[in-house]
Amino acid sequence: MITLAVIGAYGHRQPLAYPQIRARCLRDIRVVADPARADIVAVAHSKDLDSQAAVLRGLSRDQRAVLLSEEPFWDTIWGQDPLRRDLVHTAPDGPLAVTQLNHRTSTLYRFERIPYFLLTAEHFRTRYRVWFARNAQRRPEEWQARFAQLSGRLAFVMARRHSPRYVVRFPGSPVLSLCNLRTEIAEACQGPGTRCMGRGWSGDPSAEAPRQALVDWHLQKALDLRDRFAFVGALENTHDPEYITEKLFDAYAVGAVPLYLAQGGHRVHELAEPGSWVNLDGLAPGEVPGRLAEVETGPAFCAAYARQQQRLAQLFADREVLEAEYDRLRRALLREFTAVLG
Repeated sequence: MITLAVIGAYGHRQPLAYPQIRARCLRDIRVVADPARADIVAVAHSKDLDSQAAVLRGLSRDQRAVLLSEEPFWDTIWGQDPLRRDLVHTAPDGPLAVTQLNHRTSTLYRFERIPYFLLTAEHFRTRYRVWFARNAQRRPEEWQARFAQLSGRLAFVMARRHSPRYVVRFPGSPVLSLCNLRTEIAEACQGPGTRCMGRGWSGDPSAEAPRQALVDWHLQKALDLRDRFAFVGALENTHDPEYITEKLFDAYAVGAVPLYLAQGGHRVHELAEPGSWVNLDGLAPGEVPGRLAEVETGPAFCAAYARQQQRLAQLFADREVLEAEYDRLRRALLREFTAVLG
């Protein structure tokens, strides 16, 4: 039995913070509140490496310090070296050695069929099972008629972020920040038929609540988008081959064509039927409106789109697939923690 303590302000954002994941790990990993009783003491954000440096430096010889991160956005924007497993973090009081377990340095997030993010809230599977079962009933010709009716209508749901801070690339790695680029894409698409929702778009910060402040941001998003737009921006904040959140699935769920950005080797190519989405990889923001104008939602496209809806309906209807994914994550956590302690 491995014991784990998670400290710091961001401790609620790591795999063992979610009850459904923690429950499946009980026979192998026990979460404790007291760092002195833990084999591994973890933080979930590099900011917590700074704030908790004194605690981490005070660990015994038998304990290990870990940066256990589920969020590539944090790793790339605030992290000092997100591609290195054995990390020496420069804290305010000097160097701090930790093991870094994230999307690039561990196997934790190498999903089989359902991406990690969808395991962090049980409502994802419940809602997708219902929504995709409904969508799967539509025939290709029905999708074609619907897209013809909504021609040109486009929505982006994301924070408006643009800063030199987000200019992040790692030579030789597929990891890069997309914050500036996706904001520039949304700005380039402004005009009749385009709607941008999220912080920073209305011009009135006092009227824009962060999604975490909403009672149910995921359901609200679906209600705002359902059957209203032909295209929905689903670009992630970070390009990482293993990092796929709800955005892609939400676009399909509301009956829209996802706009995504994925280089070759990105695992979205395994999840999305070819010809049922629009890949913006390699396009400058100003080229995107023209690319969308070229999308033909005719019989061939709608046949692929209908197949994708049926494929997603089957995926989320199968409880065994979900349980297998949770078990994969349990085994990966145990394997990685054992390696850290070894």
